[in-house]
Amino acid sequence: MVPNAASAELAHSKIAVLDWGWAESLLAIGVAPQAVAETPLYGDRVVVPALPKDTIDLGLRSWPNMELLRSLQPDLILSQANYGVSEARLQDIAPTMALPLYTAEQQPLRRSHEALVAIGQRIGRLAAADAYLEGAHARLAAIKAEMSSYDGRPLMIVKFTDDRVIDIYGTGSLFDDVLAKIGITNAWNEPTNNWGFATAGLDAIARHPEARLLIIEPGPPDTFLKSALWQSLPAVQRGDVSTIPPTWVFGAFPSAMRFAEVLRKALGFA
Repeated sequence: MVPNAASAELAHSKIAVLDWGWAESLLAIGVAPQAVAETPLYGDRVVVPALPKDTIDLGLRSWPNMELLRSLQPDLILSQANYGVSEARLQDIAPTMALPLYTAEQQPLRRSHEALVAIGQRIGRLAAADAYLEGAHARLAAIKAEMSSYDGRPLMIVKFTDDRVIDIYGTGSLFDDVLAKIGITNAWNEPTNNWGFATAGLDAIARHPEARLLIIEPGPPDTFLKSALWQSLPAVQRGDVSTIPPTWVFGAFPSAMRFAEVLRKALGFA
């Protein structure tokens, strides 16, 4: 695992965060945010690094409680560019960094790296950001070397939205970037949106019979897993289905590292 950055508290620094990727990035460099949007769901979907229990909940990520945000008088607001409340409106409350992450350029891992450096510079934690990123890249290289004996079967990464509809993560997703870093082929080569996924039916899995299936929990109910439709899929018939615990698909560098570690375990390299 990537070593945790040393804990630190910045004098007179109160940071409100509207995007979970930036919240986990702050925590990775030893800084606890004052407030974060949708804190209860953060624990379920991002999981680690965990938020301190006293973190204030700002409401929805797309539309936070603006009155509460103003009353907190933050020294800095972190948001994702082109998502939710505009940077101009947030600037009326406090200095704001609206950083790009999921864009038409489809390079979230690179954007995550650049944003962590920018955040570190802004709050006086550049050395911690550099140290975290150096450790993270070294860990990805180590995982790639460890998994050099992987059988080469491409992976299809899916998340169920209901029994019959799935999101499939391909070009432009954080997890696709991680697969490229550790030398595993992503089976999904069809179009994706700016967030790096395509929504499809189970026939999309059947169109890639060679792929190993990787399901991000929560998966479909047990009754569906026993259905003839599910049992007819080539990956299911071969026993080429793995599951990983909840991992934030729209995260930043810490989510990328969590994915690399849980994937390594799921594929039997732990």
